[in-house]
Amino acid sequence: MKLSGLLAWGFDRSRHIPFTKRFVVKCSQCEALCINGIPCHERGCPNERHECAGCSEPVPRNQKWCEMCQ
Repeated sequence: MKLSGLLAWGFDRSRHIPFTKRFVVKCSQCEALCINGIPCHERGCPNERHECAGCSEPVPRNQKWCEMCQ
């Protein structure tokens, strides 16, 4: 996953470590962490995202569909 992907999934304070292929995964609303290489928010985080039911784009947790699929 690239930095743009992390930002799309709600990890708004993430950053790339220069001259490496590593990233620091951070969220402004929770203590984000990586489990087996998969970035995760704490349960109930307002920045948490899930996949759209139609096209798998990231959408906020209180929405089921993205704008394109509605």
